[in-house]
Amino acid sequence: MIAGIPFELYVALRYLKSKRREFFISVITIISLLGVAVSVVVLNIVLSVMTGFEEELQSKLIDANAHVSLKHAGGGLEDYDTYAERLSKVPGVKEAYPFTYSQAMLRNEQGARGILVRGISDKGEPFNKLKSSLMDPESAPRLFSKAQVKINNSEGKNQYVDLPTIIIGEELRQRMGLFEGSIVTLFSPELSSSPLGLTPRHRRFVVAGVYSSGLVEYEAGLAYLSLTESQNFFGLGKKATGIEIMAYDRNNTQEIVKLIDHELKDDKEPFYISDWTEQNKPLWDAIRLEKRVYFIVLLLLILVASFSIVATLIMVVMEKGRDIAILKTMGATERQVLLVFLLQGAIIGIAGVVLGTLFGYLGCLGLKTFGFPIDARVFSLDTVPVHMKLDNFIMVAAAGFIITSIAGLYPAIRASRIRPADALRFE
Repeated sequence: MIAGIPFELYVALRYLKSKRREFFISVITIISLLGVAVSVVVLNIVLSVMTGFEEELQSKLIDANAHVSLKHAGGGLEDYDTYAERLSKVPGVKEAYPFTYSQAMLRNEQGARGILVRGISDKGEPFNKLKSSLMDPESAPRLFSKAQVKINNSEGKNQYVDLPTIIIGEELRQRMGLFEGSIVTLFSPELSSSPLGLTPRHRRFVVAGVYSSGLVEYEAGLAYLSLTESQNFFGLGKKATGIEIMAYDRNNTQEIVKLIDHELKDDKEPFYISDWTEQNKPLWDAIRLEKRVYFIVLLLLILVASFSIVATLIMVVMEKGRDIAILKTMGATERQVLLVFLLQGAIIGIAGVVLGTLFGYLGCLGLKTFGFPIDARVFSLDTVPVHMKLDNFIMVAAAGFIITSIAGLYPAIRASRIRPADALRFE
């Protein structure tokens, strides 16, 4: 111990201090430290941005769907209100509600497009989410009432009729040249009998509102009807496609699926239960793989920066050969000399990691506060999303510390094996 500091640490700190003839080594040391710091900054910012994209995408997809979905394997689900009430009592379930999903084709004078039509009720989470995404929130109640419009009848005279309403996405509105109050025709794949033979069931609807979810593909291919109107138009009768469940904690949905399966195990009805992680599993797997690849690739930056630490320590060993020989002559062991240079490399690494973590956090905070504009039509967001997770910062700091510590291993071993007689021979 020297002045209360372990001998190895004291010597390592002394070797980090610059002397005039060793000024070049000190410059290399600072460059090595900054290289580690910059690598850690880049890695922290990239992981925070990718986590932000993942969180935003999850949030938007879940807003468009549900945490857990229960569907009848044999077709429509009867007595859905009873099932919704039962499932709402399952621990962890916030709300359960019936829904319908059907394929259809939307047509106007400018063309036709295939879409999915979702039927919802005027109560519960789906209605609240739809209302919050509407460009005009006041148009939400119109989905559950008729719209009176003026049309020309077969005799060419004006006539007022009551038509059901539909809500479409902003992207679909633009592609088809629609606006609130436009009249469109919806075609069902189900066939109905007519004097002309079997024809697709069709009906005219009035566009009651337009929603903007931030997901272009959803906006272009998903429209909303009231649950009752959807059942009538698609010939479902008193059936629903299934029950959608909202959980208090969306990260606990797999446990809720097990509880629901246990709740319905005595029912003779065949059900298919899936949560949001299973419904979009390929997407989440792809995002996690991409994050892992980015982490590994950017980790190479720290590895490259650690080469500078290796070079710096080798130069220090060469410069301090006479000092090492004297230390050994005075009784320093190979282990103590090894520890001196390991500590020197670790100090450079820790300083770089701490500095990089600090500036990485400040960089993420700046991006989150001031924003970085991106093309909303491509990314469904106006600015780069940033989500800072403590786990990511700890993982980056740990990886940086391990790599930089290993970098000092070779120079430390070389220093510990210096023989005093050889080092002092030419002094």
